[in-house]
Amino acid sequence: MAARDWRVIRAFGGRLKKSANPTRFRLVSFRAMKEPAHLALHPFGQIPTYEEGDLALFETGSIVFHIAERHAGLLPDDADARARAITWMFAALNRVEPAILELANRQASGGR
Repeated sequence: MAARDWRVIRAFGGRLKKSANPTRFRLVSFRAMKEPAHLALHPFGQIPTYEEGDLALFETGSIVFHIAERHAGLLPDDADARARAITWMFAALNRVEPAILELANRQASGGR
């Protein structure tokens, strides 16, 4: 699994296991990601994807946002607090995580 699919699992895995609609996680091989069945779910042939009935989503941000909106308690009820939570969700995806990954990659390569 890549860092991006783990974000969805970390964010909601435990909560969704206890919900009325438990979530199943499916491993997808690199080869399978390029096959037509997976490309129908994710046009860039990557992970993660999320399926709920006839709805198929790709991109971590859209999946996290969709789940958070549909499960009580994952986002604040207050409009301003909700907007701040959504702002931080996007900041984590686009600003915080890339910086952490860059630092980790530097450390893994001996600081170069």
